[in-house]
Amino acid sequence: MSALQHQASERPVDPAAEHADDRTWFLLESKWEDDVWVLAPANALEERHPVRLRWDFELQDGQRFTDERYAVLRETSRQLIALIRAHSMFTGLPLRPSTVAQYFFTLRCLLQWMDGEGFSRFAQLDPPALLQFQQWLRTRPLAGHPSPRAPGTVLRHLYLFAYFHRFGGELDDSLSFDPFAGQDQRRAAGYHEGMRHPWPYTPDTVAVKLVQLAIDIVTRDAPVVLRAWQTYRQAAAGGRGAGHAHTGRATRALQSASAGFADAQSPVRSVRELVLRTDLLYASCFAVISYLVGPRVSEILHLKAGCVQRRCADGAGEPVTVIVGAIFKRQSGYHGRAHEWVAPPAAVQAVAVLEALSAGHRAVAGRDELWLRRWHGNGATEWHEVRPELLEIPSIARINIQLQRFAAWLGLAHEDRPWRLSTHQGRKTFARFAALRDRTCLFALAQQLGHRERAETDHGYAGSDYRLNQEIDAEILQQSINAWEHMLAAPGLGGRAGEEIVANRPRFRGKRMKEDLASYARLLVDAGLVLGICDWGFCVYREEHSACLGNAAGPNPARREPSTCARCKNFAVSQRHRPYWVEQVHRCERLLDEPALPRQTLRLVRTRLDEARSLIRTIDSDAKERS
Repeated sequence: MSALQHQASERPVDPAAEHADDRTWFLLESKWEDDVWVLAPANALEERHPVRLRWDFELQDGQRFTDERYAVLRETSRQLIALIRAHSMFTGLPLRPSTVAQYFFTLRCLLQWMDGEGFSRFAQLDPPALLQFQQWLRTRPLAGHPSPRAPGTVLRHLYLFAYFHRFGGELDDSLSFDPFAGQDQRRAAGYHEGMRHPWPYTPDTVAVKLVQLAIDIVTRDAPVVLRAWQTYRQAAAGGRGAGHAHTGRATRALQSASAGFADAQSPVRSVRELVLRTDLLYASCFAVISYLVGPRVSEILHLKAGCVQRRCADGAGEPVTVIVGAIFKRQSGYHGRAHEWVAPPAAVQAVAVLEALSAGHRAVAGRDELWLRRWHGNGATEWHEVRPELLEIPSIARINIQLQRFAAWLGLAHEDRPWRLSTHQGRKTFARFAALRDRTCLFALAQQLGHRERAETDHGYAGSDYRLNQEIDAEILQQSINAWEHMLAAPGLGGRAGEEIVANRPRFRGKRMKEDLASYARLLVDAGLVLGICDWGFCVYREEHSACLGNAAGPNPARREPSTCARCKNFAVSQRHRPYWVEQVHRCERLLDEPALPRQTLRLVRTRLDEARSLIRTIDSDAKERS
C-alpha cells in the first residue's frame, strides 16, 4: 500500500457526508418533526443513556415552543442543531451528542429571551439586541447559584452566533450581520488577561502519595480481593435462600477462609469489606493508568481485554509494552481513532487486574470492555446473578464520584485542605511532570497523549508541537509567579540569593496584600528574571553568578545539583524546602556510620552535611527573627 493510500485509509469518515440525503442521520428512532429528539450514540459510553433534546420547552406566559405560532422559528432552530451536529466550528467534523446538547441549551436560552423581547425571527436581531442578550446572560443567575454567569459560560453562548454567521446561507432564517466584526469573542464575553483558569493538575506532594498508594493496592491488595471473590461466588452458589441469604453464607465463608491469615496480610473478612476494597481497587487501577500513561477518561473507559501488547522497533532493540486503544476527542467515528500508549509495568499490572475483575461480566455480556459493571446493583449483588442487560460502562460522573471517595479514603490533602480528585487530573499531571523536567521530549509526549490533529502532525515531524509548547510555557510562567509570591511573603529565606531578596524586597501590608504580592511577582517575571524551581530550592538565575556554568538561556541541567546550588549566589531556599535538607542531613549521618567508607568519600559526605545543616540553621533563624 502506498503512503497516499495509507493516509486515505486513516482519514476519518464524515457521517454527515455519507448521509447527505438524510437529514435525520444523527437521530435514533426519532423523526424530524418529533417533540423529543434522541441523538444516536457516538461511542459506547452513550449507549445506555443517549442524549435527548426536548423541543417542547416552556416560553413566556405558559407557551410551548412546539405551539403552531413558533413553527417557522422551530424549523430554523432544528436546521441549526443539525448543522452543529454535522460540523464543528474548529475541525469541520461532526460534534459529539453531549456537545450538541450544550449548544441546544444555549439556543433554548436565546429563544426564551427573544420571546420575552418580542422577536419572532432570528433576522430581526441586530447588534444592539446582541449586546442586550449578553447583558441578560451576565445578570441572569444560574439555577441554584446566586452568582452571575462566568465569562466562560457567556462565551459558550456566543459561539452559537458564530454558527449563525458561518452557516447563514443554509438556514431559512439567520442573522443579517457579522456578530463579532472587528472584535474577539473572548473579549465580547467579558474575558480579560489572566482570567483563564485551566483544569487543575494534582500537586506533586499529593500526586506522589496517590500514585504510590494506588500502585501498592494494585500489586499487593489485588490478589487478596480476587481470591475473596472466588470464595464469595462459591458460597453464593452453594445453597438457596430468600432475599440476601447468600450474603450471610458468603460472610461466614470469608471469615473461615481468612482465619489462617495474619492482619498484616489484610484478609477480607466480610462481604461489605469485599465491596469496599473492590471499589478501591477499581479507583486504584484508574489512577495508575491515568497518572502513569496519560490517556483521557473516555480512552481509559473504552479499553478492552487483551489491550496490552508488545511492539518491536524495526531492526534490533528492546520490545516496548503498549496499551492499544482509541482516541475519541474530535473524531467522527463511533470507534474513534486507533492509538497506542507506551505503558510502564505498574499500568500493565492495573490492566491485568481489570481483566481479572471483569472476566465474569465479560463472559455474561459477550463483550470485551474492561470496565463493564452493574452500577444499579447494591453491593455484592453486582456479581450475583448478573443479567447482561444490566451491565454498562460507567459514566464519567460516576468515575469522578469514585475518585473522590478514593481520595477521602486515602486522606489526600493539600495546604491543610482535602484534595478533590477528578478524571482529567491524571492526564494533566502526567504531561506537566514530563514536560517541565525535559522540554526536549515534547514531540514524544505529544505522540503519547495523541495531542495533535492531522494539521499538527506536520509540525510534529519537524520536531515541535506548538500547542503543547504554549501550554508548557504558560505552566512555567505560572509556576514562576507562584514561586516569586512565596519568596516575597516567606518569613525567612536561606541561601545567598535568599539573603538578597530578604534585604531588598518591599513590605506588603493592608487589605490588598495578596493582590499587591501577585502584581509584584508578575512584574518580576515580566522583567525577565529567570527562575529555576526544584525540590531543594529556587534559582534566581543570573548568568555571571552561575555555579552550574549556565548560559544566557538559563541554568545548566547537566551540572545542576543540590551541592552546586548550595554554594551558588543565585540560590534561595525557604521553609518549604526544609524537609528536603533535613532528609539530606539524615542521609549523610547514615553514611558516616558506615565503617568501611573511604577517606575521600568521608570528606565529601562531611562537606554535604555541613552545607545541609547550614541551610537549615539559616531557614530556622530567619523564621524566628521574623516571628
